[in-house]
Amino acid sequence: MKTKFTLVLIALISISAISQELPTRVGLKAGLPNAVGVNAEYVTPYLKGRLAPNVEASLFPIPDGLFSDRDGTITYLQGGFNYYFFKPGDGLYSNLSYGYLKGKGTGENIRAEKPNANGEYMIGKGYLNESNHSINLKVGNKFGNKYYFKPEVGYAFNKLNGDHAIDVRFADGSRETQYEGIPGVFTKGLLFGVGAGIAF
Repeated sequence: MKTKFTLVLIALISISAISQELPTRVGLKAGLPNAVGVNAEYVTPYLKGRLAPNVEASLFPIPDGLFSDRDGTITYLQGGFNYYFFKPGDGLYSNLSYGYLKGKGTGENIRAEKPNANGEYMIGKGYLNESNHSINLKVGNKFGNKYYFKPEVGYAFNKLNGDHAIDVRFADGSRETQYEGIPGVFTKGLLFGVGAGIAF
């Protein structure tokens, strides 16, 4: 009886070890909307090694064309869970996550859209401070073991607005809100990414 109990215990430990083989993954990820950032995942023993918390973070300059003279950043943070369908921590998976995208910056030499009382178009300074929160659903596939590659696609259920607001302030104390369009690829809610990294 004691021998059988020992064998069962060894089998359970072995199964747990297999599900936890190289459970920690860190790497780089490129795509939309994260541009280029870092990614981390930990495969837990829960649900037979198929549940893995996942986080992403990106910080990059505001793209050219938003302001003629600009200074600012766009930040993207995401946290959620990967669920691996067929193998513990490997192969095809789905991702349910919360995403936070924030754009903040300033721009010089912004021309007023309307003339003042003297018929002049003043030049001011523009301020951008917008954010977006979304629930994301993605599917992907992990290839490799110690060194891995992960393509994925998905959809953000709270899409970006087609325009972003710029608060333009002028030297005389007046101000106006201007709107600039965001390229359509960013406003359709589509998500895609390619990640690569190392597991240990």
